[in-house]
Amino acid sequence: MALRGRTGDGRGARPDQTALLSLLIVLLFSPLAALCLLPALLLLRLAGLPLWLGYGLWALSACLYGLRPVQLALARLLWPVRRPSPAEQARLDEVWRRVLLRAAVPEQRFRIRVVDLADVNAHCVGRDLICVTTGALAELGDRELAGVLAHELGHHLRMHTAAAAFLVWVLLPLQAVALVGTGLGRPLAGCARLLSGRTFAPAVKRPALLLLSRAETAVRGLFAGPGMLAFAVKNAASRRAEYQVDAYAVDLGFGTELLSALRWFEACAPPPAAHPQALVPGPRRARHAAVRAPRPTHPPLERRMARISARVAGAAAERAEAAEPSRGGLTDGGAERSRTLLP
Repeated sequence: MALRGRTGDGRGARPDQTALLSLLIVLLFSPLAALCLLPALLLLRLAGLPLWLGYGLWALSACLYGLRPVQLALARLLWPVRRPSPAEQARLDEVWRRVLLRAAVPEQRFRIRVVDLADVNAHCVGRDLICVTTGALAELGDRELAGVLAHELGHHLRMHTAAAAFLVWVLLPLQAVALVGTGLGRPLAGCARLLSGRTFAPAVKRPALLLLSRAETAVRGLFAGPGMLAFAVKNAASRRAEYQVDAYAVDLGFGTELLSALRWFEACAPPPAAHPQALVPGPRRARHAAVRAPRPTHPPLERRMARISARVAGAAAERAEAAEPSRGGLTDGGAERSRTLLP
């Protein structure tokens, strides 16, 4: 039996089923998003902007996200992103080079930036940007850091982040409509509060409060329903993507390292008192990459670790089988060396 994923194929980024599902959601919800934009564009039309030009600018703004400067600008807008310091760059280059060598991916293909946050975390942005927190650099060893970076590389090579970014961009009009529904529901909620403070016949008061409550729920649901449905599908795809890139890291040879990092997340202690000299005062719970409780975009940490452990065990069994002499007395050239690539 051949060993799985001993090296990457070097073919570069290709969308998998999860990325294609995100793009399918884009196609399905684009007409609804365009309809949500119509009232705003009609107002702009009064100022002389044609509808076709307004929709064209909206589509162009989504396409601009594929540009590297735009991705970096958005990353800086959302997080305190910066270039690594010389010491950070030297360490990241060493770890990242090992990951890219195993994946057979050119070093110039991706960029790594540092986020000044104490949380132990790493995440992808756009199609070629990986952000690592100072907490991850301070708390994770080189092996664990390699496992985390291999996981993030899997997201990029399967185009999960790029496809999800376009989906979020298209769904922004639906979120704006949901906010409109929230605004329309507030007067109903205000009337219910005002009515609840008045004293009159319970036979009238109870049905009136119930009617106002249901009306508010209906208004909010009517405006927020499409966006909630789209994001529910998107989050389900994101949870599936986590399992896929975990498997990619294992097949690339970093399963033990990734599992070690996730175990650190699971077992990290509460932070001690902050020290004025310390860059990162102590262990921090990861908010994005690994969490004990299920999140909208991430499955339970225990389930991820169980799947990684099973896949690592399967890979070890395959190596052992490949190392056994064949019936003709010949070997396959020796078993694969340890999957721990870093000294």
